[in-house]
Amino acid sequence: MLTDNIIELTIETHKEVQVIPWQWALFLFEDEQGPFQRAYSIVDYDTDNEKTMLIFAIKLSEKGRWWAVLKKTHIGSEVFIKGIYWHFVLQDTQFPKVFIWTGVGIVPVLTMAKYCTTKKTLLFSVSHKKDLFYEDRIKRIHDIEYKIHLSRESLPGYVSGRIDITTYVFAPETEFYLCWRPEVVNDIIAKLTLLGFKRIYAEKF
Repeated sequence: MLTDNIIELTIETHKEVQVIPWQWALFLFEDEQGPFQRAYSIVDYDTDNEKTMLIFAIKLSEKGRWWAVLKKTHIGSEVFIKGIYWHFVLQDTQFPKVFIWTGVGIVPVLTMAKYCTTKKTLLFSVSHKKDLFYEDRIKRIHDIEYKIHLSRESLPGYVSGRIDITTYVFAPETEFYLCWRPEVVNDIIAKLTLLGFKRIYAEKF
């Protein structure tokens, strides 16, 4: 358990799987209603010649069919993944990059930040410190600048209030990677566009 409603799940594949930062895996499940699919973004991965370790952070939902199936699994259980997908990945450029997310939106962005070799800034927002996870992973990312916002709590070492992108200053060629609710992503994109930024990439969930 990463928080009271987010779990970390590690999958070991039977063969090597190619992964690009920001991609997700499509799981194949089956219950009494029949087969169904569920996509989870990949937190991190480690590949050798014979297998790949895939790490996921999953938000729990008692109403979800997928969660009912996962609750019945245990260490060593076999699960099925149809494939690794998504064309929306880290751009292969030398421009500085800014990653912006909240909650489990950190998952696709975190792996991008880890493998990014240019100047990078991370802005992460949660409601309270108890909702914060993977702060240790953030700190281990090489050559990173980051700010963690607590929107409903004020504590030393954290920024109080929601992320306001207009209060930050970035180079004109900066690339922005957003992962958040559609209305929030659209608002940030509108503000960045007004500020003259053009390299904006987003995932909405």
